[in-house]
Amino acid sequence: MKRVLLAGVGVLALTAAASAADLTMEPAPMAPVVAPAAAFDWSGFYVGVHGGGAWGDFSTNIWQDAFGNSSSVLGGVQAGYNYQINQFVLGVQTDLAYTNLATGQDVIPGIVGVNANLNWLGSTTVRAGYAIDTWLPYVKGGFAYGETKANIDSLIYSDSKWATGWTVGAGLEKAFTKNITGFAEYDYFDLGSAAYDISSQIGTIELKNTTNVVKVGLNYKF
Repeated sequence: MKRVLLAGVGVLALTAAASAADLTMEPAPMAPVVAPAAAFDWSGFYVGVHGGGAWGDFSTNIWQDAFGNSSSVLGGVQAGYNYQINQFVLGVQTDLAYTNLATGQDVIPGIVGVNANLNWLGSTTVRAGYAIDTWLPYVKGGFAYGETKANIDSLIYSDSKWATGWTVGAGLEKAFTKNITGFAEYDYFDLGSAAYDISSQIGTIELKNTTNVVKVGLNYKF
């Protein structure tokens, strides 16, 4: 009888030890897997507004010193489309801004003054950038156009043209939300030379314009 009781106690002890061993060897629960946040997708259409400053230079083939440097504020709109391949972003954009870039002086003091104006400035460009999640540094270049005007104020003769040329630039864009981005940009415009018939006495003059633009803006991405 004693042996039976001792055997029972031994079985119970072994069972308890085995249970304790199972408890100590049980693996710790796995930590929940958290998916990394998705990188921002730059692909899609967008529209926006911008504002900034412009400074430029006018020159002519008749009065070498009549025109010179000038500066002005500007404001306009833009629209475009981006397509992202891995981290590379390619796109096209068109923009148009109103400005009042103007310069001039008297060629005959108190009698005859000549003036030049750049009223509208726009471009249609290709953009290429490298996406760093919500940041997009980029370069751009393409076709430029602007409405320029030359006039002799005292004789009330004037002529305006849509001059064309080229532009290059660079900028940095930042996505604030899924749909809202902001950017800062520098552009250089060369509108070439255009002929202006400003009076029957003087005839046609050639007016050349180059302009620098620094601007900031907001885009809404669809």
